[in-house]
Amino acid sequence: MPAFTYPLAWIAALTLPALVAIYFLRHRFRRQQVSSLLLWQLHRESREGGRRVEKPQWPLVFFLELLILTLLVLAATGPRWQVPHTTRPLIVVLDDSQSMLAGPEGERPRDRAIEKLEELTKERRFRSFQLIAAGTTPRLLGDKARHLRELEDQFEQWTCQAPQARLNAALGLARAMGHQEADLLVLTDEAPARSPGQGHLRWIALGQPRINFAFINAARSVHGAEDRVLLEIANPSALTGTNTLRVVAGTNVLHQETLTLATNKTHRLTFPIAAHTPKLQATLGPDALAGDNEVHLVPAARPRVRVRIAIEDEELHGLVADSLAATGLRALDEDPPELVVHQSDSVPAGKEAWGLRWLPAPEKPERFTGPFVMDANHPLTRGLSLPGIVWGGHPGATNAPSYRPVITAGNVPLLTHRPELDGRQQLTLRYVPNHSTLHTTQHWPALFWNLLDWRSQAKPGLREANHRLGTDIAYRPANDEVVIQKPDGTQQTLQAPGTEIRLPVNLPGVYEVHSGSGTNRMSETFAVNFLAGEESNLARAVSGDWGKWGTENEIRLEYASILPYLVLLALAIMVWHLACIARQGGRV
Repeated sequence: MPAFTYPLAWIAALTLPALVAIYFLRHRFRRQQVSSLLLWQLHRESREGGRRVEKPQWPLVFFLELLILTLLVLAATGPRWQVPHTTRPLIVVLDDSQSMLAGPEGERPRDRAIEKLEELTKERRFRSFQLIAAGTTPRLLGDKARHLRELEDQFEQWTCQAPQARLNAALGLARAMGHQEADLLVLTDEAPARSPGQGHLRWIALGQPRINFAFINAARSVHGAEDRVLLEIANPSALTGTNTLRVVAGTNVLHQETLTLATNKTHRLTFPIAAHTPKLQATLGPDALAGDNEVHLVPAARPRVRVRIAIEDEELHGLVADSLAATGLRALDEDPPELVVHQSDSVPAGKEAWGLRWLPAPEKPERFTGPFVMDANHPLTRGLSLPGIVWGGHPGATNAPSYRPVITAGNVPLLTHRPELDGRQQLTLRYVPNHSTLHTTQHWPALFWNLLDWRSQAKPGLREANHRLGTDIAYRPANDEVVIQKPDGTQQTLQAPGTEIRLPVNLPGVYEVHSGSGTNRMSETFAVNFLAGEESNLARAVSGDWGKWGTENEIRLEYASILPYLVLLALAIMVWHLACIARQGGRV
């Protein structure tokens, strides 16, 4: 039984009687009086009475034209025909998260998934195969394949290193690719949120609950002249278990202990280490999942800002120096300066130098007690509060051209900001210490900490040295080319046309990133750790089969489009039609 996608297109069949009418009317004669008929050698005589419609002549080209029109009208309707035993494409969604590697070799969910897929292909034929890896973001592993054995290279790309599996997003991609014509298969180690129900979707879980200890948090931060390390180990299993924690720096063992944790319990460990301590490695003993048993922590980033204080007044100079020292972000040297605190009218020289212009005190300062208005989205105002303070400033001050107010007392600007075209920032501060109380509160060092942190964030390099797998890692390159060396030893060269890029990270371990050249070459080390508590929870791993594909009887009732065949047949008849006309010398 045929079916038509666009049945209204049958209206075009009205062209068929029009073609017949053309052949009926094409030989009409008009009565014309002439002097003699001897000049004409007619092969046939016209009917007496001068009839307007003659007996039709039906040449071969008429039937060809009629057939061409019929085929084109039929093609316009989008015809489909029932094809018996039609096979369907198979799109497979593969769980690409770490938990698919849980268990001994050969019994891991990933291994069982490949075996299950081979088993399914022996039970049922498919037209084609396509693989989608469901990790943090879904990705196609390659082109379609006619046979399962052609997918070996794609299976090698299924590494199961992601900290999570976005299966629903991958299924959405699979449905969009399948256009309701493909069978869908999900291979994972967890149960679906809801049953797939009827349709062309099967969800097969191949996991098994196991005891597993895992690092769920790890950090290394700056605390004055030393670093502080934080480690959190959890037992998300359904049973109490025992494991060994070992922390080393090179060949030095910093900490070792045996952990016994009940189900869903967490062990927290903090300890200080010297700031110059190199890469630190913490490990757990072997268990069901190896990927969450190791973390690396490299020295925390210490972005220091080179600051030059160009203020002659000793008292004010001392106040600024003490405020900068309290932040812990000022570098020991100041050349070339990255920030200049000055009282001149000119902008600091140097392509890297930001400027904080501290305006000299007026003869009669005005004391402002509020209300103070702050730009809450500005980097300088993070965590800043001004309740109950007195601010000595310049009475009747107004904004200079192109300067943006950051802190104001009513309409009087106290702190303003102007960005330069070259990326530098220029700030103007109206503050008279002898008539103010802000510098006696904790908010004063917070203001300077925000300033130096803002400046350090604009410097080339990494903002953080230790990261979770799956998070964006921002990097400011020193030039347009960046080389990153991955934990497996491979290198990747990136083009960095902008001021900041995101580093491509897909493996846990220690990375190196390089940019710049010559004296400006910059090399940094950072660590990426697998810290995903949900993924380490093997207690939720299950085995099961949900949903189903269509039966063989349902497959026989499926429709296949015959549109391409109709178009090709029409084109072939058009060629035949042209050949007939050419053989008759162009006469029809």
